[in-house]
Amino acid sequence: MLVRLTLCLCVLYLPSTLAVKGLVPEHSWDSQMHVIDPERFPLSPNRSYTPKSATREQAAAFEAGCGIAHTVIVLPSVYGTDNSVLLDALDYFNGTARGICVVNPDSVSNDTLAKYHAAGVRGVRVNFGANGTDADIVEAVKKNAAVARRHDWALELWIPLRAFKALHSIIPDLGVRVMADHFAHAEVGSRTNNTLDTIDPYRLEGFREVIDLMARKLLFVTLSAPYQDSNDAPLYQDMRVVAQTLMIKAPEMVVYASDWPHTVGQSGNSAAGRLVPQDFLKVNDSALIDLYKEWAGSPAQIHRLFVDNPRRLWQWSDPDS
Repeated sequence: MLVRLTLCLCVLYLPSTLAVKGLVPEHSWDSQMHVIDPERFPLSPNRSYTPKSATREQAAAFEAGCGIAHTVIVLPSVYGTDNSVLLDALDYFNGTARGICVVNPDSVSNDTLAKYHAAGVRGVRVNFGANGTDADIVEAVKKNAAVARRHDWALELWIPLRAFKALHSIIPDLGVRVMADHFAHAEVGSRTNNTLDTIDPYRLEGFREVIDLMARKLLFVTLSAPYQDSNDAPLYQDMRVVAQTLMIKAPEMVVYASDWPHTVGQSGNSAAGRLVPQDFLKVNDSALIDLYKEWAGSPAQIHRLFVDNPRRLWQWSDPDS
């Protein structure tokens, strides 16, 4: 495997002139990254952690350095439901990006959603991470799907893998495109302390339902943020069986995402508390991209992963960009 050691490492000021030629196919997509700008857009006072800054300019330089043409900017949890930083970033990307917002589905207005859609928002996120009861997750999914249907948006889910058992009969009737973050949160042996989970992900509660939904073209899954499911740093190679199972069983339903700038989250809080800014994880993004390409196994699947599948997910109709 070719490992690129520097050019796409999580360097916030990566110059676009250092683009890695041939790292990804032309017109590639990054289906999840974040912009964080506390100086211009204050974080929520109720946030569970405090990341450092990762501005729109730094995000654009990172994507250019990796050769990515289109990005999907997802509002991070530290902003609550204030989407100002997202709208600003979409304006900066000038039509080449899509956005995923976070809203209160009980109170968001049609006018607000229309404004978001005009700005480039094409999805809404449900974020429970590793937490949440099945009942709470199902309720949030149904309510946010109703929001997504108003403009034919996608519904992005960051939820525990086991919740897909409860959602298995519900997702087919939502009437929206659905995407699960970060390998659908399939945690492997280095995280669960059970090697069998690495060898046979079907042992994991909810994994069989994820595969079934993907095979029926009802669920997209991102290859992203392996550090959410594995402790096998720096390349998290024990995610291979999960990744290859997803791509073999549903080759048209898997998309690449960087999860830049790689926030640690609540687990990264120091003894000083949640309001102290924390560093980002040091992730070699170009090496991960090379690994995903190796796991994809063919030029056709690589193209699906980076270009064809995200175009369908994010409703991008221009074949020349």
